[in-house]
Amino acid sequence: MKSVVYYFTGTGNNLQVAKKIAEALPNCELISMGKGRHDNTKVYDYIGFVYPTYAFNLPRRVTRFINEMSIEKSKNAYFFAVTGCGNISGVALTVPAKILAKKGVTLNFAEEIIMVGNYVAMYKMNERNLEKYQTATDQIPVLVRKIVSKTQQPAGKVNEALNLSTAFGQKVIYARKDKGFNVSDDCIGCGICEKVCPVSNIKMENNKPSFHHNCEQCMACVQWCPKEAINYKNKTQNRGRYTNPSISVKEIIEGNKNNRQ
Repeated sequence: MKSVVYYFTGTGNNLQVAKKIAEALPNCELISMGKGRHDNTKVYDYIGFVYPTYAFNLPRRVTRFINEMSIEKSKNAYFFAVTGCGNISGVALTVPAKILAKKGVTLNFAEEIIMVGNYVAMYKMNERNLEKYQTATDQIPVLVRKIVSKTQQPAGKVNEALNLSTAFGQKVIYARKDKGFNVSDDCIGCGICEKVCPVSNIKMENNKPSFHHNCEQCMACVQWCPKEAINYKNKTQNRGRYTNPSISVKEIIEGNKNNRQ
């Protein structure tokens, strides 16, 4: 019996959840959706997706990953999706259900978990983040037990009006791509930003990060920079930083490295 959990993360929130699920499932692989690919030669008993909610919808990379999957050999698997959101998940669970349905499979289980929001380009990181992190952490064991026992908890149908409006909102966000990012003289050329980027959008050039216009707006580069040298326009300099306390920068880097192709 084999299992696989695909995850997407910037600051570690969803990797924290994905790790706990993977630890409880039989013979489970843990693969980043940033660069990893689904292996259709294997037959899985569990196939899961763990990812953040972006603008009440899925991250662009997650949508592409699920769309591109070929799952003929694992159509009898138990499919589950978990999305970490700051408040409301919108259509971040129903859209994957719709995509999978077109492939002839059912998303058996879907659940949101309220986690610390990290989109520092829009709002300030606050002093209650650790409290919110702990609340989310306390909910993970119950979530894991539901998945292990193959609980049936479908996502329901997509709210198409909300899907259209949030998709438009995402286009606005992605249209900005990485044009607003800047690097201060505090940069020490450590290259962490390049290594934590889940989609290889950052390359070190002349000992400074260069952005290559394929940004997912995950904020990993801003949040993990040890010198807070990367900022978005003039908005993030005084908004604080947040990374998941359970996840080390090494784990983020190794997850990206192990799944690069």
